Amino acid sequence: MTDATFASEEWWHSYQETVNADPEMTLNGRDAFDENFLVGIGEEHFLIDMHDGQVQEVRTPGLDDSWGFGVVGPREAWEEFVSEIPAAHHNEVFASFYRTAVKGEEGYFDLIGDHKLIFQNFRPFQRALDLMRTTENGGEPSTEGTTRPNEPRNEAITGHYVTVELDGVDHRIYYETNGPEDGIPLLCQHTAGCNHQQWRHVLGDEEITEHFRVIAYDLPRHGKSVPPTSQSWWTEQYDLTAERFTDTIVSIADALDLEDPVFMGSSMGGTITMELADWYPDRFRALIGLEAGLFTPGFYIGWLAHPHVNANDVNSHATWGLMAPHGPEWARRETLYNYEQGANGVLKGDLYYYSVEHDYRENADDIDATKTRMYLMNGEYDYLTNPDDAREAAEAIGEGATAHEMKATGHFPMAERPELFRAYLKPVLDDIRGVRDEPVPEVLTPEDVGVEANQ
Repeated sequence: MTDATFASEEWWHSYQETVNADPEMTLNGRDAFDENFLVGIGEEHFLIDMHDGQVQEVRTPGLDDSWGFGVVGPREAWEEFVSEIPAAHHNEVFASFYRTAVKGEEGYFDLIGDHKLIFQNFRPFQRALDLMRTTENGGEPSTEGTTRPNEPRNEAITGHYVTVELDGVDHRIYYETNGPEDGIPLLCQHTAGCNHQQWRHVLGDEEITEHFRVIAYDLPRHGKSVPPTSQSWWTEQYDLTAERFTDTIVSIADALDLEDPVFMGSSMGGTITMELADWYPDRFRALIGLEAGLFTPGFYIGWLAHPHVNANDVNSHATWGLMAPHGPEWARRETLYNYEQGANGVLKGDLYYYSVEHDYRENADDIDATKTRMYLMNGEYDYLTNPDDAREAAEAIGEGATAHEMKATGHFPMAERPELFRAYLKPVLDDIRGVRDEPVPEVLTPEDVGVEANQ
């Protein structure tokens, strides 16, 4: 902790030194981040005077000052934000803003001013706020968890292509697989706008692949799967629908001759378990919905593909606040990096399904989970679909659906907390195999599975 009182003149001086010495801010803010912004801490307001990614001064705004945007909130929210390990949904400005703007809750942040300017300066603005926490906790960025652990030199994971016909049009689908040919198929769906690489730690886990044939694929337009063979696909608006999404998943399972597979997906891959259970109740052995909810509004927004905004920066760095802040930094950075590889417009198109079409608030009882067992597993730090959303969905669906809270992880558990997630997943897989005597716990904690919360 810094010796200076939070947000005092001395504290802001330390903040200025921290920002100006930060190599990441120097790299991403240089010659670009020139927007003054306002920080409102309770009744006090502070103007951060920025130029080329450097803090020139922090002062109370006067009549002659101008600023483009700002973030305001109660002092208690800011004190939680700058704590070493903030509570869920207080860990990042957009995590907090979502609770205010979409959920209508009090005690969180609000964004003011020109929102377009925020997204045009998304990466350095987010870093500038994160460095408030660094300032409060000693002024030096932590190096803990920044180095990726040793990994096998040669892995048994193999890549393949399969052609899948959707609405009479061929689609070349890429997938990676590992595990015995006679193992239980475990079909893994990536999150919106991303690709199969999110599942590489599950693909490489020898305990999982002893019994399961893990298959992680890329949807069309994602990762190594190319767009459809139809003429002029580049002139077509890409908006993923629930019908197209489920058709694609089932068609991939059929093309690979998967018998009685388990389906597991995260985010949009978690919510689609409801449509799969409703429309294809006899196709899957079990459905594992990570970060699932009955309704997931608010993310089909224009800034994700706006011509005046660096979509690469926005789409990738929007993941930062969805992850647990005390997870290993190398894994969180890799999660962000995977999102930097997406094609323009694809994330926004995926979110058409996620935030516009998907809504089971009124018809969850159409799902008969006694036919296909459903495990809904949501991370503590996921502000889009928190553990209460999983509990609400499981209760609405009824028998055959259970909710499981995953402590110390967020929206991308398989990628951001690979070791912890696999420890959480194995009891579920044992339950599916029928070799577990006790029910899967409703709350899964790092202590219970023998993994440190910051690993």
